Amino acid sequence: MAWLIYDEVKLFGICLLLGMILAAVYDLFRIFRLLICHSNLAVDLEDLIYWIITAFLVFQTLFRYNQGALRGYAFLGMVLGVILYALTISRVFLFVIKKLLPFWNKGKNYVKIPFCKLLEVIRKALKNIVLEVKMAIKGR
Repeated sequence: MAWLIYDEVKLFGICLLLGMILAAVYDLFRIFRLLICHSNLAVDLEDLIYWIITAFLVFQTLFRYNQGALRGYAFLGMVLGVILYALTISRVFLFVIKKLLPFWNKGKNYVKIPFCKLLEVIRKALKNIVLEVKMAIKGR
């Protein structure tokens, strides 16, 4: 009987940790959105991908640790994990990122310029290759 309770406590702890991990992953999406501007469509697609992955992970967790049975305490553990993360680590993490954001905005141009020049060189080279292929095809 004690092993049954141990398994339920283990599932609760795993779900608590899963909730914290899922909240942390969503924070990474939020930080990515702060660093790089997104259109509404891109944000919607990112959210869709996040929720599909979340549903898969929740299903896998419940299937692996509880034979697929839905338990209220498992969902409670996930919700508490999200809340615990949001009230502690997330606030500190996002505070630090927002303080570093002005430095990113100043520095991203220095990083962006070489990449833009490299892309321009690649674009010109590809354009020349396409022109040569077209000329070779016409010459036949």
